[in-house]
Amino acid sequence: MTETQSNVTQITDKQPAPAAKFSITASIDGFPVSIEVEGKASDLRALVDRLKAIGSESPQSSHAATIEPTKAAGVPTCPIHHSPMKEGRRGFFCPKKVGDGYCKETA
Repeated sequence: MTETQSNVTQITDKQPAPAAKFSITASIDGFPVSIEVEGKASDLRALVDRLKAIGSESPQSSHAATIEPTKAAGVPTCPIHHSPMKEGRRGFFCPKKVGDGYCKETA
């Protein structure tokens, strides 16, 4: 049996690469706005620059200024064992064993 060569190109070889999809959340004059676009990274940069030019703010910068944090970010670490503490009913505690009991450090 002889092999025949085909001069037909696969259609998948000629298809353009799919565009990236971006979702942007911003605030314009205090109103939350969500924008979805498709394109290249350079298109995204141009869109962000245009949003800044018309006075939009990122949700973190506009939202963070109005809300005061009530709890420290992250899990505290035990000052003795330098390991993450666990959250219990009365706050955080160190779960490490010390002798026949447990560490007494709390936060």
